[in-house]
Amino acid sequence: MARYADWERIPMAQGGKDPVWPLPTVTPKFATWSLGGGRPSACTQDKCERWHAGVDLTSAPQGAVVVAPEDALIVGLDKGWTDGTRAIFLRTDSNLFLVLGGVIAGSHKEFGVTAGGRVLRGAHLGRIVGSYGMLHFETYAATPGRTANSRWWRDDPPPEGLLNPINYIERMIGADASLLQSRQRLQALKDLGHYTGDVGAAWNDAATAALQKAQTALGVEADGKWGPATEDAIQKALQSTCTTGQCQAEGAGSDAPASMGRLRLGGVIAGFAIATLTAAIAVTLRRRRPAEETAP
Repeated sequence: MARYADWERIPMAQGGKDPVWPLPTVTPKFATWSLGGGRPSACTQDKCERWHAGVDLTSAPQGAVVVAPEDALIVGLDKGWTDGTRAIFLRTDSNLFLVLGGVIAGSHKEFGVTAGGRVLRGAHLGRIVGSYGMLHFETYAATPGRTANSRWWRDDPPPEGLLNPINYIERMIGADASLLQSRQRLQALKDLGHYTGDVGAAWNDAATAALQKAQTALGVEADGKWGPATEDAIQKALQSTCTTGQCQAEGAGSDAPASMGRLRLGGVIAGFAIATLTAAIAVTLRRRRPAEETAP
């Protein structure tokens, strides 16, 4: 699929503690590769008009309720959207600006919410238009001038303040953050002893060779592609215990305590930070979302 070439440079949204899934009656389904995809969706790289600035939370039926992921200020209600739907704009207490598109015009009135008012985490905001069938979800840094979403035209850089919501969405449903970006994947391969190069480098032949080496060691098909089976095997292998200031990666069959927290390799992701892997931590086993869409 056509995609903005430098999508990996867009930082991940962090947000507050324990955001909730905004469609509580809908089984979570979304695509981890959605941000930066071409619009219209079937366009070739040179024919795309713009890039996708968010993630679609799909399979939502008519009237499905939409709730606030976090405590927030309502910046806008019934804002113009697409296909006859409306959007809701929130500024969270954690300094995210959230765009929730695809709601029924006026449906907020059922729940007594008003523009300029405050809502608590989980508060009802509106209902989904069935013919639209999803909640379009965008995240931005909540700068003082941000009052609406931005169109991301093909020849322009990403809108100022745009954030990738995927890891934030995964936190909503209790899943560990996916290893989405090249830096994260190279750091994972390095931590497992399969890669020795610069984790800040672009993905290259050395990275593919390291991935194939890891796949062979973990008992998955060594095709050099980072698919769901590889992601799960590597996440599981990253469960580790640290002794005498040195973390030793355990095998794929290890069972680290799940209560110790989640891991983001090489920095900050999903609202958690680690400086190095020399601290005494254990990593939760990644729970794959059964209804999640996967990359082609």
